[in-house]
Amino acid sequence: MPGLDLADPLARAVLARLAADPDLRALVQGRVRDIVSARETWPFLRLDPPETAPFEAEGWTGCTCRLSVHAFARGERDGGAIRRLLAGAAAALDEADLALERGELLWLAHDRSLVLAEPHGPASWHGVARFTAVAALPR
Repeated sequence: MPGLDLADPLARAVLARLAADPDLRALVQGRVRDIVSARETWPFLRLDPPETAPFEAEGWTGCTCRLSVHAFARGERDGGAIRRLLAGAAAALDEADLALERGELLWLAHDRSLVLAEPHGPASWHGVARFTAVAALPR
């Protein structure tokens, strides 16, 4: 039996959590997006659409989702700003108990983070925080 795709309600809950987190709000002034323009003001966070795979367990059907939160920051040559953004995203989401519009979040875990130099000028950084989540409905 195929799983149930609950990626959209999960993504909405993740965006809401990131936008509401007081530490992240102080860093990005509320700029948490799923779509950004070419002229987005830095720093900001962007959530990619989740990658999904079917999930089935006794009494549950749903999906496993891989989430990527991208962080963009400028101004510090040592990358401290981007590391603070990634740490903030990890703290806001790792083992978070998020309410979904449909289904239940069974678990959400921070897998890893990566920092990259961004080619948009000196001291510009791009970071990626990766998470794995399982969202499901009882059968």
